[in-house]
Amino acid sequence: MGVDPDVLNLTSMEYSALKVAEMLDTTSWAKDFTWPQMLLMGNYFKPYSIKAGLPLFEEGSRGDSMGIVIKGLIDIYKKNKVIATLRPGRTYGEMSLIDHQPRSATAVARQNSQLLIIDKAQFVQLSADHPRLALTIALKIAYFLSQNLRKTSGDLSDLLADHAE
Repeated sequence: MGVDPDVLNLTSMEYSALKVAEMLDTTSWAKDFTWPQMLLMGNYFKPYSIKAGLPLFEEGSRGDSMGIVIKGLIDIYKKNKVIATLRPGRTYGEMSLIDHQPRSATAVARQNSQLLIIDKAQFVQLSADHPRLALTIALKIAYFLSQNLRKTSGDLSDLLADHAE
């Protein structure tokens, strides 16, 4: 099942594998992948734009895709409070790509933004076509999830320490 642009307020952008690779090359992802790998990824990641103020997805909605912010800013909300702002190179939706559970937060474009998105079907196809590349991407996703968990654990520890005083 592909990304539904009407539901997500996304507009599909014209692209080629080269254009997507060039977009990836502007992010921190470039340091972990060779140019030929980024060209291959260009066949599976699709570029979209979203206008400032529009929601990308809402907490509790079904998710099966991961995105990389290429340009702009995306605010992540939990209980109507901004808990993170995603800048170019940052990802969102890693958990949804892996576990297909409902989105754990709401995302809203703070600025007009450009994103590269891969959904579960595209990731499964990439895995079948290029297993080593898919493993490298999966390890990158695991790294991001680990970093987020470490930050959350640290924040929780600080919060608990504050309440103990």
